[in-house]
Amino acid sequence: MLPVVSTRHLRWIEYAYAALMMFALTQGPVYQLWSRSAEYVVFSPRISVAHIYFATFVVAQLPALLILVRTISAKTFRNRALQVLIALHAWLGLSVVWSVFARHSLPEFIALSLSSAAGLYLAARFRNEEIWWIFLGSMSAGLILSLLAISQQWNLSIDETERYWIGIYYNRNSLAPVAGLALLASVGVLFDGRSRSGLRKNLAISIAVAAGVTALIILWRAESRTAPLALLVALGALILWRVLRTAWFGQRRVIRLLGTARLSVGVVAVAVFVVLKNSALISGLPSETATFSSRAALWSQNWTGFLEKPLFGWGWLAARHSNSFFRLGIWWVAEPTEWSHSGYYDLILGAGVLAGVLFIILVFSAITAFDEPGREGLTIRFLSAGFVLTAATQESFFIGSHFLWVVLIWALLAGIQPIAQTSSSNK
Repeated sequence: MLPVVSTRHLRWIEYAYAALMMFALTQGPVYQLWSRSAEYVVFSPRISVAHIYFATFVVAQLPALLILVRTISAKTFRNRALQVLIALHAWLGLSVVWSVFARHSLPEFIALSLSSAAGLYLAARFRNEEIWWIFLGSMSAGLILSLLAISQQWNLSIDETERYWIGIYYNRNSLAPVAGLALLASVGVLFDGRSRSGLRKNLAISIAVAAGVTALIILWRAESRTAPLALLVALGALILWRVLRTAWFGQRRVIRLLGTARLSVGVVAVAVFVVLKNSALISGLPSETATFSSRAALWSQNWTGFLEKPLFGWGWLAARHSNSFFRLGIWWVAEPTEWSHSGYYDLILGAGVLAGVLFIILVFSAITAFDEPGREGLTIRFLSAGFVLTAATQESFFIGSHFLWVVLIWALLAGIQPIAQTSSSNK
């Protein structure tokens, strides 16, 4: 009897750890934790505050790596998508060798590798219904703290000019994705609630509805375009996939060969690319709306940087830390920021065209499994992947120590360790 109790307790501890890890990887809590220490950098600049951020994120993810190493089996590495993920990381790691700013590229590569391992940990250790609760708990904690910060008028919790909400995240485009994932997780919990009965069902539904409503309110008051549009695009891709899957799958040879999931993602990806490329040309749209918060100048700058080093890139996340990058042209409308505001540009700037190709192969090889019979929990996983992939067109979300990269790796590779998965309803 004792071993059973002990195992159950350890499992609950692991649930708590996974939620705490995701909570930390929303980044805002970690920045708030060391905000007082950051104030002393002016007096003691020899050890930058970035060191403590990096160390904190490593500590948060290290247990996930250790548990993954003990859990994952050799057969798991036969998975094609996992092989491509490893190849992508190998190439990004190799880019450190020729990086123009290697002392930045190396820790960023370590952070990315750890976060990928954290995503694989979630994929290997938890069933879908467990993941929804982990995401809901971790994201809701950040939202509740943000509401507290807003109500208590903490510094930078509300924009002083436009009065939109920022919470504990220092940026509304960092707060909104947390609310977006909380909304998706609440939908996942509601789907799971259908299989329960009695008090547990009512309690789960009540919590999910309350969390979902809170997330919607925060999305509205944050006034961020990125997360709501990403949710809408992901929903559009899901609808297209479901229509193709139910109406035409098996009846059209081309669709059968390509796969409905790959075809849906491909069509939506092309549509998003065309819209982003041509939206600024649409008459009547203000520039703020037409370019998703005026990112066109930054993207043009990124493209010029890519053309300068198209094969090998500048080194992982090194381009915008190099003076030579900003000397490529005069971009009076683009601020000299270290962020490319696009995860896709981060990839090709960091390690050239091969990094972009490997990422595309990773996504399409992973989503092929969505069309396999018997797969479970696909709907919210598809939405989660689509949400991150779309949001990354606007922000640098393909980075280490960030919860959205962890979510993407989990969404693409959930089920790679069948022994950790048990039967659940198709959500």
